[in-house]
Amino acid sequence: FRVAGINCFDQGDFSPVSEFKTCQPGFPGAPSAVKITKANDSVHITWEAPPSPSGRILEYSMYMARPGQMAFIRIYRGTKMSCSVSSTHLDNAHIDCSASNRPAVVFRIAPRTNRATAPATQIRWIQGRGCDLSPLPDYEIEESFF
Repeated sequence: FRVAGINCFDQGDFSPVSEFKTCQPGFPGAPSAVKITKANDSVHITWEAPPSPSGRILEYSMYMARPGQMAFIRIYRGTKMSCSVSSTHLDNAHIDCSASNRPAVVFRIAPRTNRATAPATQIRWIQGRGCDLSPLPDYEIEESFF
């Protein structure tokens, strides 16, 4: 595409030709509206289907960071857009303190279609205390894409 500015006086020169893509063809988009609800002995994670699935979603995989250089293990694989994570799993989760004293349990969600598995969406479940044990606001979620 090319762009040119237009105002009440005239039209400017066109820009050089540019190309871009919004996502890789054939890959499903990222799940959206991720929510984490804490219970006594688990957390419940829900999400909505990608707005642009690029095919029929066959399954979702949820991963959780384990100690040791952010190694991830799969904790869910299925068709539902939700999963529960037991306190046993959470007790073994890696608490990532790399983001400005905001410790978080890190999850990743990846949808798979009949064409491809999407790059994972990373969710940081911010914990209630800083890495230096200072109080933080209650739980928050930060999303990024891989």
